[in-house]
Amino acid sequence: MKKSYILFTFILGLAVSSCQDSGWEDDVYTNYTIWNKTLLEHNVISIQELKSKYQGYITGQDMFAEITTDSMLRGTVICTDDGGNLTQQLVLQDGTKQNPGFIIIGVNMNALYNYIQPGQEILFSLKGAFIGGYGQNGQLGYPTKNAKERERIGRMSQQDFWSRVKFLGTPDPSRIDTLDFDAVKNLNKDQWAGCIVRVRGTITTVNPEHMVLASPEDADDGNGVTNTIHLQGGGTLAVRTSTYADFASYPIKPDHVYTIYGVLSRYVDDWQLGIRTMSDIVE
Repeated sequence: MKKSYILFTFILGLAVSSCQDSGWEDDVYTNYTIWNKTLLEHNVISIQELKSKYQGYITGQDMFAEITTDSMLRGTVICTDDGGNLTQQLVLQDGTKQNPGFIIIGVNMNALYNYIQPGQEILFSLKGAFIGGYGQNGQLGYPTKNAKERERIGRMSQQDFWSRVKFLGTPDPSRIDTLDFDAVKNLNKDQWAGCIVRVRGTITTVNPEHMVLASPEDADDGNGVTNTIHLQGGGTLAVRTSTYADFASYPIKPDHVYTIYGVLSRYVDDWQLGIRTMSDIVE
């Protein structure tokens, strides 16, 4: 597999309640409130409907499209950027436990967890946003250029993001489902990329001399390290960790069985796991 994995290096600390009643105090944010209280729910479509309509742009290489219809998503934020591994993005889920939909929203902003927490239900206005595939994971954002000056889907500005978002109620973590990886590994990757899963197994580090999750000496051009989880039920799963993650120096014990939680993503036809915080690793 290429080393250009999705750096699902995409940080939950301060409560959102204080932010919901006022704008940000920093000078940078004086021109708009944290979320758009004027949005009215209308023309809500499912994530599955959206991804199906733009499937060719999600699975195509460096492709994206502007959404021109006046429609909305209504879903629950199941992951933000707490922990420093899954930065500048959140994952939105809708649907039912049996038939869910997942999509990444890329935002050019650090510490999103200060303002929006897992379990928060939101409305998201789609018109004018762009959709594409990042490693064939469906992502909402804005076009950007990669290292080879080719345009691909990237992150939207924080101003654009907050203008599209309306909070519905308060965060409720019980809305977030966790599935065993065995239950989804053979299912449609287009649908299940983005879900929260649980795996159990041993971990082999990419360099046996560095028995930690992400040693800077082992990082690739994306500042990430890809280790291997040997699943108890057989097979393997890549686990991708940023060297900037709060838990990058987490010590790995040889032959020790771990229970690990995280966000499941895809790199074309392969699965990989993005750990959210240190508490996702259970000994």
